[in-house]
Amino acid sequence: MKNINKVAAVAVVAILLSGCAFAQGAFSVVPVPGSTPDSLIAINNDSFVVVNDANQLSVWSRISGTQSIGMNETNSGVAINNSGEVVGAGNPGNSQTVQAFIWQPAGGLEWLSSLGGGLSAASGINDSNAVVGLSYTAANQRHAFLWTAASGMQDLTPALTSTGGAAALAINAANQVVGYYFPNGSRNTLGFLWTQSGGLQNLGSAGTLAFAINDSGTVVGQTPIANDYRHAFSWTEAGGFVDLGTLGGVESSALSVNSLGWIVGTSLTSNKNGLLHGFLWTPSNGMQSLDTLAHLTSKDQQTYSLQVNDSGVVAISTNKGGFLLIPTMTPEIVSSLNPSALGQPVTFTVTMTSIAGPPPDGETVQFSAGGTALGSATLTGGVAQFTTSSLPVGKNSVVANYSGDANYVSAKSATLTQVVDQ
Repeated sequence: MKNINKVAAVAVVAILLSGCAFAQGAFSVVPVPGSTPDSLIAINNDSFVVVNDANQLSVWSRISGTQSIGMNETNSGVAINNSGEVVGAGNPGNSQTVQAFIWQPAGGLEWLSSLGGGLSAASGINDSNAVVGLSYTAANQRHAFLWTAASGMQDLTPALTSTGGAAALAINAANQVVGYYFPNGSRNTLGFLWTQSGGLQNLGSAGTLAFAINDSGTVVGQTPIANDYRHAFSWTEAGGFVDLGTLGGVESSALSVNSLGWIVGTSLTSNKNGLLHGFLWTPSNGMQSLDTLAHLTSKDQQTYSLQVNDSGVVAISTNKGGFLLIPTMTPEIVSSLNPSALGQPVTFTVTMTSIAGPPPDGETVQFSAGGTALGSATLTGGVAQFTTSSLPVGKNSVVANYSGDANYVSAKSATLTQVVDQ
């Protein structure tokens, strides 16, 4: 039990693999500094990333850089909420006992104890700081837990006596919890959905694993199909199970789902290729290869874990390190009147698009001509307009610049040549 990375990987069942190395496509690829290859990775809605590196556990963002959590490499962070709280598992005081923890930027580190046994590991947290994971009981049974600051650690599978036990892997804003367990007397897992009012609800047939849930109650994971193979699935109470298919091979697994209904995971691409590749599944386009969307080179590269936030930014950990796949914003600029006369008002309209849609309303676009600032305009629905009558006679090279935000990188439009006649 000395290697906490292995313990945490078991806790979240993150034994899934895929690839990376880079050019620009629907996503821009940004390396995560210090991320150890094949380590767990997590992201929140402001693109703060949990970095498990060879020396320390930290949180990193493109905007604010790296903040160390002050824990060494024997500890592993596996989830982060939108307030920046991180959960995972580690060794208190470098002891031999692995224990779940929550780290808060303002409050520091808190160990969450256990259900009576020695080992516990946290694997999910919501914005109310409710934490889920697995813990051993006094009877040495591995059970799923829900922890809150007010109530402490609650056993979600108190009647379980199976050797395989249970693990809670994710929790949403409504405190709906998903995970898996081995029913008493069974050697196969069942996925589960747990609520405080309804208790444990089975999901899927024997062999199903539920990995993640979004705030709308969509559950994703992996479930058996014919010939003992497993496919990625999504599930809703209204629609039941949907087989998400594969990238061409026989197996796939869904690991994360956001508020847009985007799902990311891994899949084989052929029946002869043993490497798993990252995929993005969307309601409009189905399953697409992240190798293709982000221009990743997949040869001899594999992904250990990945998550997607509500802005469509994917955090991916590979055998080459950790990376952010950021939806590429494309600004297109047009003129209301070209050519125009000197002193005549001209309106420039810029439209921002990406695979995830436009940037948030209220962000700004800067307009310039020949390197001289003209002014700025606010985006609404991905569109910003700026009107000027001050352009000089001649050919004016007008561009629009989007400065980016916590989730999206900056972008510059192609140059529009605005002709102004005397």
